Formats: sequence, structure tokens, C-alpha cells
Amino acid sequence: MIEELQRFEMFSSCTEAMLEELLALPYRRKTYKAGDKVVRVGDTCEWLMLLAEGGIESRMGAQSGKEVVIERMQAPKILAPAFLFAKNNTIPVEVSMTTDGVVWYIHREAFFNFMTAHPEVLRGFLEALSDRSHFLSNKVRSFAVKSLRDRVLDYIRQHGAITNVAEAAEMLGVARPSLSRLIADLQDEGLVERTENGVVRKK
Repeated sequence: MIEELQRFEMFSSCTEAMLEELLALPYRRKTYKAGDKVVRVGDTCEWLMLLAEGGIESRMGAQSGKEVVIERMQAPKILAPAFLFAKNNTIPVEVSMTTDGVVWYIHREAFFNFMTAHPEVLRGFLEALSDRSHFLSNKVRSFAVKSLRDRVLDYIRQHGAITNVAEAAEMLGVARPSLSRLIADLQDEGLVERTENGVVRKK
């Protein structure tokens, strides 16, 4: 179990003795199957959640009634770090496993005491929290400012290709037919092309 924890960047510099100290705190290690719900909308964040194995996706309801995929992540990742010590620690997204996996739960007050005793862990947690905030601010900016056309081109740039139109439509918050029409328009403009690897930027 110590090796599992050492995969997380904030614990990578911890000695085995330090991690044994962490394992003496209140914790749970839970296994999940693909499709299982890890977090439901409205749950409160009382535990540090560590995705140790597998993948997840987080979804949020949109005003249109559709659900938007906020992101997909693979282990090792901290889940919902921004809500762990918030006054309003109600989680606004649903988190589900995309594969079989493992999530650790460490009680937040015990984890807080552990971080204050080990500043390197505190720094690692704050770096992870800052990275998450940066990602989410870019996500919000993309939806609020950029056109769908620009968001699609950004998606291709970040992922290399659109390999599954349905999955990309969920990530972009649009209907699949709308995305397919836009891809066709971008092809006509000579900006993208369909290859065996998916829809890519045209060279």
C-alpha cells in the first residue's frame, strides 16, 4: 500500500516511516467497478480522495438539461481537492469510474495535521490544488469566451485528434450532430482532415 501512495506526487518524497504514520490515520481503501459512482452531486467532501488505480470522469448538469463532461482523469490523481477545506464543501459534480479502480479516503482533519507536520506534503497538496484551479479556470474561460469552432480546434490541439465524436461532443458540451456538422465545415475549410487516427489538424 505504501508503493500505491508513493505514486502521488505530494507523497513521492515521503519516507516509508512517514507513510506508515499516514496509514495510522483514519482511512479507507475502496475498490470500484467501471460505471460505479464515486461522488454524487450534493455530497460533502469530508475525506481526502485519492484515485490510486483506474480512471474517472466528472459530469455537471447544464442549463439545457444535458450533462457536460468536465474532465476525464487517470490515476494517480487527487479528487475534488478544492472542496476538502472549503466552508461550503458540497461537491457540484458527479464522479464515476470509467474502469475498475481504487480510491483511498483519508479523513481531512487527520490529513491536515499530517500536512502541518510535514511541510513538503503541504506544498505538494497546494501545488495540486493550484493546478486544478488553473485547469478549471481555463475550462470556464473556454466555455464563456470561445466559440464552438475554437473549442473544437483547441480540443484537437490538446488531444491530438478527435477519435470518438460522441465522447468529444460530451467534453465540449454540444450535441453530436452539431459537432459532426462543424467537423465537416472545418474539413471544407481545409483546417482538419479525417485519418485512420481520427480527425486531426491538416498539415
